[in-house]
Amino acid sequence: MRIIEIHGQEHPTVADAIVELNFSGDRAISLGGRFFTVTLAELHRLETDGIVPTTWHTHEPTGRLMSVPGNH
Repeated sequence: MRIIEIHGQEHPTVADAIVELNFSGDRAISLGGRFFTVTLAELHRLETDGIVPTTWHTHEPTGRLMSVPGNH
């Protein structure tokens, strides 16, 4: 079992994480069924450590929520 320390804010749902992005401009990610907003620097730190989380985005033309699957 690997313990991963994430420097960010945890949210109960991905929708809550996306709403937080409207205020912070950071990135919404998920790891292990948990949702976070993190800075771009934190996302790069995780990726450098070999952790590629799922990232969440709002598709601007449709307003739909989309995910880019990670490798975790």
